[in-house]
Amino acid sequence: MSKTLTAAVVQMCSGPDVQANLNQANDLLSGMASSADIIVLPECFAQMGGDIPALGNNTSVVRNWMSRAARQSKAWLVGGSIPCVINEGENSRASCFVFDPEGNEVARYDKIHLFNADVSDGTRRYRESDDYSAGTDLSVVDMEFAKTGLTICYDVRFPELYRQLRAKEAEIITVPSAFTRVTGQAHWEPLLRARAIENQSYVLAPNQGGTHPNQRETWGHSMIISPWGEVLAEADTDPCVLMAELDIKALREIRQQMPSFDHRVL
Repeated sequence: MSKTLTAAVVQMCSGPDVQANLNQANDLLSGMASSADIIVLPECFAQMGGDIPALGNNTSVVRNWMSRAARQSKAWLVGGSIPCVINEGENSRASCFVFDPEGNEVARYDKIHLFNADVSDGTRRYRESDDYSAGTDLSVVDMEFAKTGLTICYDVRFPELYRQLRAKEAEIITVPSAFTRVTGQAHWEPLLRARAIENQSYVLAPNQGGTHPNQRETWGHSMIISPWGEVLAEADTDPCVLMAELDIKALREIRQQMPSFDHRVL
């Protein structure tokens, strides 16, 4: 179906208290200016810091909340990421669950690229692989209005992943994130715009923003970007819901008029 649809990305400042974070998300969703067809939550929306194995071994409260939120919003819900134990004896995966407008869980993507880096901020050393195991499989969800490819945060630095999503006919790509203040200030917008332009896809990128209870600083500036690389909407650093209209018909016309994906030689 070709249509203009409404996308909403949710910017949060999450902490270790799962229920407090879900309450924050409830308040933001209930305050949306209008209804949306697709809603995307940020990475670590239900827990930033805290006991990762405890949530990873018992995700039912958060997944039930996501189901209710999708049903109440009558929208597709892309659930950012939560820790989830997939294989016994393995660390949690950073898992993005997708729910349809009836509240059914229809897909899961496990973050493939884990953020192991040294950054010149207050945290300095990030070792995501200490707490998480990497996923291996791509995920593209066939929603009624477009196919949507799932990625998470650090994935955005690996363009080959996005090429594979485009090869699977993704027209919308979600990038729920918790980008650090330092790396976000330098690279957030250019990376997101590049992924949109290269793959002639809408990019929906909700980010964490602000100073969290564990003193981690995230960049905010959630964005919705067009297949032409235009920033259709951008947040500041405070929690909010960012909304924009996506024109899938126009996206398909761009791909037809400039078929760069078909011109690849490698």
